[in-house]
Amino acid sequence: MSTIYEIGGNNPTIRRRTEKGWTLDFVFNRDNNPWISGSTFYYWGIQDETNVRYYADNNLSFSFTNDGRVMWEAYRYSGYCHSTSGFTESFYNSTGRTDVLCLSGTSNDFNLTITFERNAYYEICDLENEGGWNDLITGVTVTNPTETMTGATEQVTYIEQLNEKWANSQNKRLGTLIIYLNGQRIYKLKNWEEVIPSLRGSDNTMAQIWGGGTTGSNNLHLGETEFLLKNIVYYELPLNFLEVKNHYKTDIKPNYDIVECNEPCDTLNLNLIGYFDNELLYEDGDKILTDDNNIILY
Repeated sequence: MSTIYEIGGNNPTIRRRTEKGWTLDFVFNRDNNPWISGSTFYYWGIQDETNVRYYADNNLSFSFTNDGRVMWEAYRYSGYCHSTSGFTESFYNSTGRTDVLCLSGTSNDFNLTITFERNAYYEICDLENEGGWNDLITGVTVTNPTETMTGATEQVTYIEQLNEKWANSQNKRLGTLIIYLNGQRIYKLKNWEEVIPSLRGSDNTMAQIWGGGTTGSNNLHLGETEFLLKNIVYYELPLNFLEVKNHYKTDIKPNYDIVECNEPCDTLNLNLIGYFDNELLYEDGDKILTDDNNIILY
């Protein structure tokens, strides 16, 4: 069953955009279901919208594929400058997927962590203006024109529409998308464009949906996962790989039935007692060294 939270609404209020990015954290159990029943497990954007001008750049989902991968999809808006006709709009489907998830690591409970970190940090008014929803504004409507003649304060609504300015500010919305399985990075994509929900002219709802997708949006986000969702957490900041690893080791693995992708095993049944050293690494895989060039173990 899907859990729906309204973006920018009440109880709880979820911001349309954060200063640096966000993190999604899930604990699943397949419960002996095949991958085909995994379906869509997260959605962000406008619900049930069929007007492309309202849902383009306004939709994002994560789902499981039939062969056991994690896939993301979004329907995008773009454009180019034509030599004679000027700015020409275009729309396209944007998608990506991980490698096939390891069977052992998903045989019981398993942890998926998805992070987005924007290339640029914004706060206060910059959240709206630096590639934000103010770039969608194409006009202003006075909602109480007759009352203002009597001295009442003018009340206005802003008209948000896809336009050339929005398309040209795409680089201000770019960052890095990373997906982790059981604390290990399995997917990384640089210069991925964040989705900033916008009502525009729609009568529908901007929402964050856990456990399922939505209709509309070119039918990209249909379905509801049949996997058991044991835990969900949303952080309005991007966790780095050390924070993801620490969260997995301290909060996830001790409290759920996790089977690692590569558990050490005793093939000779010798029941040996020993220990394993793990090197502390930077995100790109390089070893973290002390000032005197010693390797840090944990």
